[in-house]
Order: sequence, then C-alpha cells, then structure tokens
Amino acid sequence: MSMASSFDPQAFAAERGERWRRLEELLDHHERDPAGLGRAGLQDLLRLYRLAAADLNRARSRTASPALLVPLNALVARAYRALYAGGARRRPWRIGAFLLHDIPAAARARRGALAVALAAFLAGAALGFAAVLADPGAVERLVPAQFLAGSAAERVADIEQGPERIGQLREAAGFASMLYTHNIQVTFLCAAAAATTVLGGLVLLFYNGVILGAIAAQYLLDGVGVFFLAWVGPHGALEIPGILIGSAAGLVLGQALWLPGGPGRAAALRTAAPDALRLLLAAALVLVAAGLIEGSFSQFTARTVAHPLKILVAAILFAGLVVWLFGFRLGRSSRRLLGGGGPAGPQRSGGAAPVQPRTRDGEAGPCDAVAAPAERGKFFGKSP
Repeated sequence: MSMASSFDPQAFAAERGERWRRLEELLDHHERDPAGLGRAGLQDLLRLYRLAAADLNRARSRTASPALLVPLNALVARAYRALYAGGARRRPWRIGAFLLHDIPAAARARRGALAVALAAFLAGAALGFAAVLADPGAVERLVPAQFLAGSAAERVADIEQGPERIGQLREAAGFASMLYTHNIQVTFLCAAAAATTVLGGLVLLFYNGVILGAIAAQYLLDGVGVFFLAWVGPHGALEIPGILIGSAAGLVLGQALWLPGGPGRAAALRTAAPDALRLLLAAALVLVAAGLIEGSFSQFTARTVAHPLKILVAAILFAGLVVWLFGFRLGRSSRRLLGGGGPAGPQRSGGAAPVQPRTRDGEAGPCDAVAAPAERGKFFGKSP
C-alpha cells in the first residue's frame, strides 16, 4: 500500500488540531494588540508557525484533500504575514528600510512615469528658452508679472549690492516653511491633475518648464547666467525633481484609472496605489529639503558664498538624489537589519512566491503563503 493511500486527513488534523487552534488564538491576540503577546508569546507564535508550516508541507506530499489543505494553508499564510510582513512594518526602525529600499524601489519601478514627467517639463523649458533667445521681449508674454521686476541684470545688482536677505535663523526657518509648503501644494496640484486627467498634469509641467526656460534665457542674455545657476541651483537641484516625482505619482494613478488594462480599473488602482504613495512621500521629503535650502543657503550672495561653490553644492545635491533613487540597491541582509521584512519577505518583483523560512525539521514553509502580485501596468514603464 502506498504512503498516500495510507494517509488519513481526518486523523492527521485531529492529532495536530489543538496546536493549530492555539496558533489561531495567538494570531487573534496579536492582531488585536501587537505588543500584548510579549517576548514569550511571540516565541510561541513562531514555534507554532514553524510546526504548522511543516504540517502543511507533509500534508501536501500525501494528500490533495481541500478540506485539510485550504484552511491549513490560510492559517500558515496568516501567521507568515503576522511574523514577517506586518511585524516588520511595526518596528520603529522600519523607516530606514522605507527610505533606503521602498522609495528607491518605487522610483525604479515607475521610472517610465518619471521619464514622461521629465519629458513634459524639459519640452516646456526648451520652448521657453528658445522663444526668449529668439525674441527677448517674449519673456513678458510667457512669464507672469510677479516673476518680473525690471531686467535680470538690475535684479542681480540689487541682490548682490544689498544686505544679506537672511540674517537670522528664525527668518530662514519661517521663509523656508513658506517655500516648501507652497512647493508641496504645487506638486500635489500637478499630481492631482495627472491622476484625474493625465493630460492636465502634463500641461502643468510643460507650462512650469516654459517659465523656467524663459527666465533662464533672460538671465543669460543679460550676462548674469552664472548668478542664475548659483541662485536657483542649490534648491532647484531638489525642488524640480521633487515636483517631477510627485507628478509621476499622479501619472501612475492616472494610468491605472484611464488605462487599467486586463485586470480592470479597481485591480490596477490597488496595484498602483502603493508606489504612488511612496513617490508622493518622497516628493514631500525632497521638497521640504529644497525649501530649507532655498530659505537659507540659496539666499546668500557672492560676498558670503562664492557662486562656483553654490553651483558645486547644487551638483552634489542632484547627484545624491539620483544615487538615492537609482544608484544602489540594498541587499536582503541590509533590508533585514533595517526592518525591511523578515527572512522570507515577499519579493518586490515578478510573480514567484517568496523563499520560505526553514522549519526545525528541515522542511520549507508554504510555497504559496503569500499571493503573487498582480500583473503591473506597462504603459508608463512598470518594470517586471
């Protein structure tokens, strides 16, 4: 008689049912109050999870009974999420993994949306720059009046010959707060327009690019292009990418809303929302940093900080931002150290099930404890 034919699912469940019920009770307690189990309770939860995972593997090898396998697999999956997915997110140091892994992973995964946002902005900047070079008077037609007060050379002379604009830390903090609040509002407006209409967000990016390009051309024609780079560069190296990142988040949601593909609109939005939220939070962090720099360092004249040094700082800030988002990836051991998931955390990409923790008797955990992610959208370059 074969091993499979001698296997009795009911007897198997009766023999182990008491510890499965205990595991379920611990999970109920843990989900109500994550800190309530204490160290001993969590150790018991881990022990029972490993035993249940071994039971599931043993049962799979000997029977196909859904009455046994379905509830047992659901129990093991629930314990897996409590121990390795949800638990890691509750750790106070999870912020490290979020900043160093989750946000860069979202930026890389949605680099197509970032490229579309960048293309719209650069197209506008090129048009504004070329229009003013061809006709210097066009700057008055392209740029709102509040951004123009005399010629660029006159504005530079007033700034460089006058007193330093930021004399106290309190002034700098107040000014910076106003700046990054405004920039975040503008970014969220672009994101909302991109999410609801797609085209509306691209138009806003294009127009902002036109303004920047036209002003840059005016400063260049007036012979103060270096001042423009030194004045705008330090905060612009973060502010412009911050606006683009936030707008890309809107494009990701807009694609899911208007071009959901096969899975349907609801499924596409559920898939897009986590990356979009990470990009929006990244944009907010970058814009706060840009506002702090604009309210202080950017305001210094050449008497305090030489223009080449300010341009160098701008280049370093931009390079650092690019390295953060695209330049490196944390290995699994680094993510685990920072709280970025347990030893069997779900993989970021692809449809394969996660590698499972080994049980005490050497058997692997359930291979389908975590559902494979839904197919990602491809229009904005969601990488597999």
